[in-house]
Amino acid sequence: MSMPRIRSNLHGHVEELFSADLLRSSDAENQAALKTFLSSTYSSLASLAWHLGADGDVFQREAVPASGITDDAFFELTREHQFPPARADRTQSSHGTHNHRQQFGGSL
Repeated sequence: MSMPRIRSNLHGHVEELFSADLLRSSDAENQAALKTFLSSTYSSLASLAWHLGADGDVFQREAVPASGITDDAFFELTREHQFPPARADRTQSSHGTHNHRQQFGGSL
């Protein structure tokens, strides 16, 4: 891959990321877009490193862990969707409706 092609690819990765309607997309779509952007960018950086005489495999090895940070960044949002908070109109009592004797039985 030539240097102008690598440059074009890097610009293309950024354009592709921001061409999506990130504000109207779901969290899962945004997460996937960021993962794709990171993996594509790392691949282009590996090619660039190779052209500069460096070891491009370092970038390739780090591409998977780098895309994993996206999962970390979206962890709280994902967890909120999996375990939604209690609804405001439903009250949850911290105590049962039985008295102590009904809950635990009488003394012997």
